[in-house]
Amino acid sequence: MLVKASGTLLALLICVGLYAQQAVTGTIRSVNGEPLGGATVKVKGTQKTVIADASGAFSIEAGIGSFLVISYVGYQDQEVKVTGESLTISLTSTASLADEVVVIGYQSVRKKDLTGAVGVIDPGTANKNTSNSVAESIQGLTPGVTVRNTGQPGGGAKIDIRGAGTFANNNPLYIIDGMYSDATPDFNPADIETIQILKDASAAAIYGSRAANGVIIITTKKGKKGPPSFSGSIKAGIQGVHNRYDMMNAQEYRTLATQLHEAGGLPVPTSISTEFDPSINTDWQKEFLRTGAIGDYNLSASGSLKKLNYFISANHFNNKGPVIDNSFSRTGFRINTNIRHGRFNIGENVLFSWTKEDPIASSGVGVNPFVDMISMPPVVALRGSRYESAENPEGWGIGLNNAYLNTLTANVPALQRLDQFEQRNFKIRGNAFVEFTIADGFFYKFNFGIEKTMDRGDGIRMPGTVRQGTPSPNNNEIGRFRSRGEFQSTLLEHTLNYDKVIGDHRIGAVAGVSMQRFDHPVDRINQIGSNPEVLDRYKEISNFIGYLGRVNYSYQDKYLTSLTFRRDGSSKFSNNNRWGNFPSASVAWRISKEKFWNVDAVNDLKIRASYGSLGNAEFLNAWMYYAVINPFPRAVFGPNSTEQVGAIVTQLANTDLRWERKNTTNLGIEASFLNNALSFSADYFIAKTKDVLVDLPISLTTGNAGGNPAVNAASIQNKGIELALTYRSKRTANFKWDATVNFTRIRNKVLAFGNESTKYTQIGDARTELGRSIGEWYVLKTDGIFQSQAEVDAHRGKTGELLQPWARPGDIRYVDVDDDGTLDLDKDRHYAGSPWADWESGLILNMQYKQFSFSMQWYAVVGNQLYNRPRYTVDRMDLNTNFRKGANFWTPENQSNEWPRAAIGAPDQGIQYNVLPQSDRWLENGSYLRLRNIEVAYNIPQTSLQRIGFKSASVYLSGQNLLTLTNYTGLDPDIVGVNIFERGLDNGQYPALRMVSAGLRFTY
Repeated sequence: MLVKASGTLLALLICVGLYAQQAVTGTIRSVNGEPLGGATVKVKGTQKTVIADASGAFSIEAGIGSFLVISYVGYQDQEVKVTGESLTISLTSTASLADEVVVIGYQSVRKKDLTGAVGVIDPGTANKNTSNSVAESIQGLTPGVTVRNTGQPGGGAKIDIRGAGTFANNNPLYIIDGMYSDATPDFNPADIETIQILKDASAAAIYGSRAANGVIIITTKKGKKGPPSFSGSIKAGIQGVHNRYDMMNAQEYRTLATQLHEAGGLPVPTSISTEFDPSINTDWQKEFLRTGAIGDYNLSASGSLKKLNYFISANHFNNKGPVIDNSFSRTGFRINTNIRHGRFNIGENVLFSWTKEDPIASSGVGVNPFVDMISMPPVVALRGSRYESAENPEGWGIGLNNAYLNTLTANVPALQRLDQFEQRNFKIRGNAFVEFTIADGFFYKFNFGIEKTMDRGDGIRMPGTVRQGTPSPNNNEIGRFRSRGEFQSTLLEHTLNYDKVIGDHRIGAVAGVSMQRFDHPVDRINQIGSNPEVLDRYKEISNFIGYLGRVNYSYQDKYLTSLTFRRDGSSKFSNNNRWGNFPSASVAWRISKEKFWNVDAVNDLKIRASYGSLGNAEFLNAWMYYAVINPFPRAVFGPNSTEQVGAIVTQLANTDLRWERKNTTNLGIEASFLNNALSFSADYFIAKTKDVLVDLPISLTTGNAGGNPAVNAASIQNKGIELALTYRSKRTANFKWDATVNFTRIRNKVLAFGNESTKYTQIGDARTELGRSIGEWYVLKTDGIFQSQAEVDAHRGKTGELLQPWARPGDIRYVDVDDDGTLDLDKDRHYAGSPWADWESGLILNMQYKQFSFSMQWYAVVGNQLYNRPRYTVDRMDLNTNFRKGANFWTPENQSNEWPRAAIGAPDQGIQYNVLPQSDRWLENGSYLRLRNIEVAYNIPQTSLQRIGFKSASVYLSGQNLLTLTNYTGLDPDIVGVNIFERGLDNGQYPALRMVSAGLRFTY
């Protein structure tokens, strides 16, 4: 009986077990979204196993609560609990932990074998930012790289890698698929496979004379063996200026402007007195700005046909900017193929790109749109009959030189409509290569690349006046402008590569020659009415040639070294200095491989050091070392006052021009902990650039009429530290997360100007002095506002004399900085801050829970000082401009320590000193913390997608620049700056934009 009962129970349990089994479906992909066809799926504790198909999809019988073990060559195994739902599984490549391959220029090495400072950026993270260019999208993603953005459609960001090492162009060198190029907005960021940034001399010396500003290496997506796979994405969103000035309305303006005119003893304009019209209340920001829109559409196909791998992509991006009549669009098509046959590997990569930009107008009349937008008074109408004249037939609102209102502010909405310009660009960039394997690990490569761009600019300027005192241009006729420019770069390279592992020895080497030619013809034509006029027609040609070599050696993955040498020649220099040599050397020691190392908590520990030399010649135009003579000047002399043909030197010769040279020392450490879940890196560097180009002052009395010639004379030092910390959580069946934080601190210092008599150079209110940083603010020091006559009388110098005898209560108190007993507008300036941040930091956080994923990026800049030129324009209150809400001026009844005494038109020295531009009153703390990006996505279950033939799909909602925490009162603290010497000058730049978008990503 007992045996019978036991048998019945056993049969019942077997039936229950069989009943609990069900078909479990899912998809296996890499963290980058690529399907992992051929991955193994096994029910843990059993022999039941299936193989995923080419799309990464699988189906296996398993019970709820059991575990699946997923494995794939080159990826970490992962256990996933069966819940009854379709599974979406992401595997992490083991290469991302130790054997990740990094492109370092003509070679690829394992990341763990690096001996130089190389930053690796995940393109997936960068592409979560909707950007005009690659440069914009990488802000805050790696230490040592400072990106200053502008929200202008089609505008490019500015990048400094490890500080500013020159007074000229600090832009890095871009290498795209082996082609010397750039990453301007005509390039689609969605096509990028990898981004590496070479920061020190050891990493970048292979590019020699063009690598002093750092190198950004970009490789684009390529076809992989397998059946056809299609991927696409759709994104649409809206954008706008995230911060607007809170300006006075017409009634508020009327009240304050009346008081200011009365204080200055001037008649009150009729626009705010007898002719005040409350119906005219123009919000100039509203007239100039709008809600912008973006659309980004991508489609690609990849796979293989027998031995041919292919990748084809198409993209269309359009950006209707938040300024009226301002937009940018890009359409691109790219094809990449390669075929292997025997010892040959042949491939090509071609990009076709069309862009169109409608930029903001300035019309050469000194208009600054983002300043005039806030300074035009609200009592001026956008347009009206009172403004009509022969030169202003459409009656655009401007200041009138009569009793109505006299203002020199421009009507920028009018200018946008009158001055129409369209810039179109077509670019083809591509390269073709042939690789021939000579022996195992030894191959020859020939690479031919070409980049050709054709620029077409067409503009029309309609008759009309946009600012009082500035007549309608072109004699009040319709003016047309046309520019035609071309650029062609041709590249030829031959290289030999060797890569071999012999026992404990790993050897990698490359040697080669690189030749490049640049052709740049330009043709500009201006037409007024029916009379065309050629303004400019020229052609620049230059040639480069470089011989390169590098050897990497590793013994037992423990002792590593790299030696690099490049010799470059350039036609931009005379025969005296045409060639330059750029060597580097680096070593690394993986301590964790030593037998004495027994710290279990530290999985990997490596220290490294490097030293090398890099060059820069991007500051030079072709033939800059020659003298240039203009044969067209005319002179009238002689008894008959006859006009004589003459000539004048417009550029002095300097055959001693040579490369700027940067020598860099780098010390670094890398470590990983907790079974490689936590990784850390730190770098300290010192970079000294010598032979920096400066203008040598030559007196006009010597006969110099060609300007100050450029000479290699100055020296600049940059030093800093970079830190990065990454944590990747242990992945569970439903949840995983990772976080990365980076930190950068860089200091620059001018070591020499090359002229003993030159101790500093000053542009505007920024001074660059020996021993100090570039472009520090050098202004008068204020000390509050006099609240009484007693305070004025007490403000005396060491001689007992009044420092400000003209001052009255309500005026700004200035400090006698040099303590000589007198107040001097030049001698009493002091260094009031630097445009360079004390430190910068970025934070990247990614989380995934079941089908949902979440990510965000933060970026912080701390310690820099900005000059707020827009605030200076509207807060000075001695001109007919609008004012910020809450603005006031000091009176005995309305005392303030923020707003000094003010008046319009008063010949009062105290008031004149209150509005001095060279004052620290206009400096502000530029520190900010910004939420660069936040994204929430939902990955649609595989079971739902199978019905429509899709392999994967996700929908997402994204926000960009949604939150900025700052005390800066301007539109945006992320300032591009005017030039290297005025880096922190906010001159009314196009601000970064707030954006909300939604999108769909899919593969099928």
